[in-house]
Amino acid sequence: MLKKYLSFVFLLGMFLFISCKDKSTEPTEPTDYTNADGILGGILYDSFWATEANYSKASDQNLVNKLKTYSDFFRCKQCHGWDLLGTNGAYINRGPKTNRPNISSVNLSTIVKTKTPQELFDAIKKTTGRRDINYDLSTYNPSTNASIGDQMPNFSQLLSDKEIWALVKFLKNEVINVSDLYDFQLTGTYPTGKISYSNIGKDGNAANGKTYFTQKCQVCHGPDGKMIPNLDKTPGMTLGKFIRTKPNEAQHKVKFGLLGTPMTSFKTSLQDMKNLYKAATDTLTFPN
Repeated sequence: MLKKYLSFVFLLGMFLFISCKDKSTEPTEPTDYTNADGILGGILYDSFWATEANYSKASDQNLVNKLKTYSDFFRCKQCHGWDLLGTNGAYINRGPKTNRPNISSVNLSTIVKTKTPQELFDAIKKTTGRRDINYDLSTYNPSTNASIGDQMPNFSQLLSDKEIWALVKFLKNEVINVSDLYDFQLTGTYPTGKISYSNIGKDGNAANGKTYFTQKCQVCHGPDGKMIPNLDKTPGMTLGKFIRTKPNEAQHKVKFGLLGTPMTSFKTSLQDMKNLYKAATDTLTFPN
């Protein structure tokens, strides 16, 4: 009996020891990450020098002028896409030009899920193998001189730690996984491949999506989404057509805003976005 009692006490002690040890060694998220603004991060991902981003180096006019002149060499979305899939998604056909680099083959959407906030922060702030701010981008040629221009910018020269943490918070907490919104099929290879979309809105509720549109969007876009002509600077592009043909991009602009316009960010849940997308598939309500 005494032997059984001592065995029980020993096992109980080991359990308590292990439990306490596990709790004390659990990794904690950095305070700067906890306090970061993921919505701001979504804006930075689009264009970190935009007015809406309150860029920390906005007073450096020479720098801002360079960022605007060579914008696609600095925008995160240019290399990784609105869907974070790079060449594995909607940008499979976005080939390079002398004024924009090649699209990244990295599937950022997948990588983000496997990395801690600190690992992502360190990767963004990394200096090795990154393009220096002083590199002359006017010499970029995708056929003959692309290696340095295609490199990720040295963001340690461009962004504050607070801005980098905001990007990390966006990537970890605020990004909408586009596979939850629609299905897509790729044919061919980068940079001449094609993408086709199907099942837009997936399990969303069209009626709820129409209600969301009425409450959030109708005042500017009108009841049928045609009040603002030529969306995306494309002749004849209506809101319905934009969502149906560019669902990869629409989701980001709905949630984080269309920079440089009165359209600001909305607090939009995944279900809200599914519902809106499902409603937009109705070409009678939201015609081309």
